[in-house]
Amino acid sequence: MVYVLASAILAAIAAACALFALHSRRELASALDEIDRMKEERQVIIEFLHRSADDIGSGANREKIYKRIVRATALSCGAMSACVYEKSPDGKLVAKACEGLFPPQTRKIEKQKSGELRAEFIEDALRREVVEPNEGVLGEVAASGKGVLIRDALKDPRVIRHEDESLKIRSLMVVPLVFRGQLGGVLAVANPISGRAFTETEFSLARSLGEQCALALQNAEAVSALIMKNKLEFDLRLASSVQRYLLPENLPEIPGLEFAVKYLPQQLIGGDFYDFFKLPSGKIGVVIGDVSGKGISAAILMALCQTKLRYIASTGKSPAQTLKILNSEMVRAMRSDMFITIIYAILDPSSGEAKFARAGHEPPLLARAGSDGPAVPVKSRGMALGMVSEELFDSVIEDASFEMGPGDVLALYTDGLTEAADPRGTEFSAKKLAETVSTLRSRNANDLNEEIIKSVETFMAPEKKYGDDLTLLTVKKL
Repeated sequence: MVYVLASAILAAIAAACALFALHSRRELASALDEIDRMKEERQVIIEFLHRSADDIGSGANREKIYKRIVRATALSCGAMSACVYEKSPDGKLVAKACEGLFPPQTRKIEKQKSGELRAEFIEDALRREVVEPNEGVLGEVAASGKGVLIRDALKDPRVIRHEDESLKIRSLMVVPLVFRGQLGGVLAVANPISGRAFTETEFSLARSLGEQCALALQNAEAVSALIMKNKLEFDLRLASSVQRYLLPENLPEIPGLEFAVKYLPQQLIGGDFYDFFKLPSGKIGVVIGDVSGKGISAAILMALCQTKLRYIASTGKSPAQTLKILNSEMVRAMRSDMFITIIYAILDPSSGEAKFARAGHEPPLLARAGSDGPAVPVKSRGMALGMVSEELFDSVIEDASFEMGPGDVLALYTDGLTEAADPRGTEFSAKKLAETVSTLRSRNANDLNEEIIKSVETFMAPEKKYGDDLTLLTVKKL
């Protein structure tokens, strides 16, 4: 009896060990399958990331990345079709890329027209589809931010049932495209090629691909923004080089006159300009101007104005007559919100006579050698170019003249100098500039300019940041 009982116990123990071994083998096999699945998923993700990196590096747009994701998803999940929907600013979903014949999800497809290719017909219907927030499975995933796996889609009321057998969805996966909590769209995958239902393994892979797609799109936007920024900076630097090329490279060397210029654009592209050019009878034309606004549009307007002015001035007309013609030429090329202030002066080095016209610009300052008082503004009437009708402009602008004796100083400037402000917001002002010019009038033109700029920057301390372009042009009669 004892022998029989012992045999039964041993048999039970052996059976239990066999069952445990079988269970362990199954668990081991399941674990190994899970490891293989994770390796496969990891490989798919790595390959997608590598290809996406190549796309992004070559400046690919969103559409190319969308096409990459639907193809990678369909292939890796063994699906017959996949489609990616982008979230529009109003919260709706719009199809952007499709792999295979993915049917619309908001309504049954219309009857195909005779002679129309089937694939093109379905793609056109998909492009016209707009999924409202919370509409169907796609809207549900977009609203919740959580993926949905529908193993048997034929029994799920949320899935549209198309009459066409090839468009029926038997199994469906929909996952969100989310980056840092922001939804960019959804990815839908339909019908395994094997005919079975999608598994949790494939659902996990689809979710991972959705996450990487969202990341790739974000990186593409960042790279695109960086490319555009670099291109813009290149264009600005090129425009800045062209602008500086248009400005005189060397100051004129004229017996009896000494010139100095300080040009400080606030940005790469400035709106200020100046120029010198020789005229008949040994006279010299001097120009200073300020285009409203900044950037490339102001630079283009500046270049146009400078070129036209040189041509008109070469005819030998008076400053006022020259600016009248210039205004009539420029007003056709200017936007209604832009204008140009300018002073055009004609200097005679031998006699010291100076004749000028002022179109809305700050009056020039004249410091007499024999006077103890501040430099005085030399005024004349005139309105900015492009600001009023030609008739009104012509009726207002006038020539003014004065004579410069030995030691006299003429200072032309733009408002960036007088409007330079200290930390309290107080401006340097034309009055303080006049006093500074008068104090420094014994200096040569270049030293006078340098000291004026130092005075302005000392006034602005400690920041020393100009709020506008600054140009200071000084002429001294020797």
